[in-house]
Amino acid sequence: MTTLHLNAADLSRTVLRSAPAVLLELGSAGQRLFQAGIPDHLAEWRGRTRAALRSEMRPYLDLCRLPHWFPDFLTPPRLGSDLGTALDEVAGAPTEALAAELCPRIDAGDLPPRVAALAAGDPDARAQLQAAMVAFYAVAVAPYWETITAAVGADRAVRGHTMLDAGIDRVLRDLSPYLSWTSSGERYELAYRCAVADDLELVPGGRGVTLVPSYFVPQPCVLDDPDGPLVLAYPIRPARRKLTTGRPLADLLGRTRAAVLAAVVDGPSTSQLARALGISVASASQHASTLRAAGLITSHRDGATVRHALTPLGEHLLRAGRPR
Repeated sequence: MTTLHLNAADLSRTVLRSAPAVLLELGSAGQRLFQAGIPDHLAEWRGRTRAALRSEMRPYLDLCRLPHWFPDFLTPPRLGSDLGTALDEVAGAPTEALAAELCPRIDAGDLPPRVAALAAGDPDARAQLQAAMVAFYAVAVAPYWETITAAVGADRAVRGHTMLDAGIDRVLRDLSPYLSWTSSGERYELAYRCAVADDLELVPGGRGVTLVPSYFVPQPCVLDDPDGPLVLAYPIRPARRKLTTGRPLADLLGRTRAAVLAAVVDGPSTSQLARALGISVASASQHASTLRAAGLITSHRDGATVRHALTPLGEHLLRAGRPR
């Protein structure tokens, strides 16, 4: 059992993210590929994703095979929604952190020997890992990002209404069937069963808690950053519809251009668009020019960088193209 011991300051600083965390969804998607059982609404997604796997994805998928463990350095505490920025954080992971997390698993036989180069911080191994993450994202997450974002947004809207109508106590009490919430006087505990450790006690000590709704995460998990709030990711309860790619918009614009339009939501630069979608900067620029000419996005220069944003027409088209 993992138990979070909260005080009044933690409760006052408890917030709920409004968007999915890209590296959390990516890692959880990787783990879903190897689970013995999977929810019905993800079955076809898993079949399509497995069929699209390529050998260059192996450095990342090697780290996704264990059912109850995932390296902390692959989910930095900031948990942003932009893949390019998130990958930059992964690239900055100290070699000591890689060794501390990976070497014990290699020695125990949980990870294959080929992971040793990454554990040693080898530059080529780091580059191969990042390329593998981009390639896996392109087939497992990017085509479904609109659906994932919409589902996470719907879950947050429900929690937000509950917060206004009944307060944070009710939000935490109803957050997930896997979580147990108890409060008595000035004592507050949020707990969930953990399959990989004995009883674990966590005390944020007034740092607060960031609640992160996730589409792919199968059960709650905690990411503890000593310099920031404690992060608790929890699985949303998506509609039982199958995970789809948002085909109406893809049919209208083409899959890549539709993905570019969806990625513009976060106001990225051209290079960030390219990294997020696994395409060249020239291709990202060309797609952005076409969308700009159609009145769907605007572009403005920020120093040496060109950033893009949706127009009202682009926002309307993106909403209309989402699966109902």
